[in-house]
Amino acid sequence: MKQFYFRPFLLVLFCSSLALAQEKKKPKFVPDSNFIVNYPDVFTAGLFTSSPVMQLTIKPVEKDLDKYKSEFRSNFSNLLGFSLSYKKLSISYGFRTPLFPNDESKGRTTSTGIALTFRKPKYNLMAEYRQFTGYYDDNSPNYVPIHDSLAVRPDVRYKNIGANMIYNFSWKKYSYNAPLTYNDRQLKSRIGFLAKGGINYTTISSSDSTLLASVQAKGFSNFDDVRSVNALLLKLGPGIGGTLVIFKRFYVTANYFVMGNFIEYTYKIQNQGTSGWHPNFNFYTESYFGFGYNSKRLFAGLSLNGDINVMRIRDASIRTNFATLLITAGYRFDPPSFLKKEYKKIPLLNK
Repeated sequence: MKQFYFRPFLLVLFCSSLALAQEKKKPKFVPDSNFIVNYPDVFTAGLFTSSPVMQLTIKPVEKDLDKYKSEFRSNFSNLLGFSLSYKKLSISYGFRTPLFPNDESKGRTTSTGIALTFRKPKYNLMAEYRQFTGYYDDNSPNYVPIHDSLAVRPDVRYKNIGANMIYNFSWKKYSYNAPLTYNDRQLKSRIGFLAKGGINYTTISSSDSTLLASVQAKGFSNFDDVRSVNALLLKLGPGIGGTLVIFKRFYVTANYFVMGNFIEYTYKIQNQGTSGWHPNFNFYTESYFGFGYNSKRLFAGLSLNGDINVMRIRDASIRTNFATLLITAGYRFDPPSFLKKEYKKIPLLNK
């Protein structure tokens, strides 16, 4: 499995040009230095290891028929990677390691992830792509009791592409980025009020069959022949975050978002083609928790983040749950002279 998160120069250049065009005559946003310290002029290098988890549950609306549901679970190995950042530019890359290797009896999940981010004190603009292929069905012994082993589905794929924005109403005294990127440092404990909105396009599909096995048809009168689901999701809602600072360097942080989620979906039926678009509405949640150490030079932290989404399609409830446990450690260096020179050659980034 390979997974990487990459923030290239081109996107930053594009976003910077838009921001500068709109804010050319406005004063620069500066947080309250009594609460937040920025480190824009240092070179930050870090190492991380992560343990991703992806779950996809498809179950009947009627709870009495839960024995026929599918609980698709991923089977990843841990990731090991590095991150580098300077001013507005950052890059990180992770690769699969032999630590906590895949259980071969559960198949193997492969993944690809790309995240592009542009940050300002008031807001974060993010674009991301996720793809996970290959799952095992943790519930298969219940609907096929004669088999002791779990059903392995290398054909099942989850794919999402989206753009999201987080606005920080409390940006002068609360840093949303400090425990995430370590480019900031929260000096005093603070609570912040946030808002998040976004648009995502999600696909759940099987490459060679229907999403559910034929023996599950008893519990799915209208979903047993579905081969893929495509959904356009528009979400918007409030959030809250807080950072508790202990002895000026240690921190405990958390944030939580609850968003209304308007969905337009279509699905492909085995041997019949694709349906029209249908509306759906639900609530979407995202949460983050972390703790660690953040000083002028050295930083380290452990965090857990995840998101949950539920859709109802053709008398079936579809739930996706993505979570990552991340351990990071790094150091802030004085940037080498060649990096300063090359950075100054990019006019848009120096205005």
